[in-house]
Amino acid sequence: MGIRLEGQELDDYLGSALTLILATTRKSGEPFMTPLWFVWKDGSFYTDTIGKSAKVQHIKRDPRVCCMVEDGERWVDLRAVIANCSAEILSDEAVIESYVLAREKKYEKYKRDDSSVPDVTRKHYDQARAYLKLTPRPGEMRSWYNRKIRART
Repeated sequence: MGIRLEGQELDDYLGSALTLILATTRKSGEPFMTPLWFVWKDGSFYTDTIGKSAKVQHIKRDPRVCCMVEDGERWVDLRAVIANCSAEILSDEAVIESYVLAREKKYEKYKRDDSSVPDVTRKHYDQARAYLKLTPRPGEMRSWYNRKIRART
């Protein structure tokens, strides 16, 4: 038995994890990383961001991205998934609506009262959104859970 997350275990972890780190590539070739809320559905990550953001411009130029989800407070608890993905900017309203409903349900208990957010911050995040589907390329998803490490006999 390896230390990888597989099948239902992988789906359960990605379904409950809270933050996706999305890495896109700048024109210079440097990585650009951003934490985002996301939904894992049917083998893909779905997320959204400001439509005019650098991430969206990077994806329009190069749809190859890397996604990482990780957690664990101590080395022994480290659990992670890293996937090289193909990014797609969604336009299908039904798919977008399905994602938005799933995101709202998943993060409902983390919502804050908008009155506690400064106006300038709220206006920034209230800009038009771009909705993304990030699909792991075949054979390019790696995972591990250090609690599964066992001494070799």
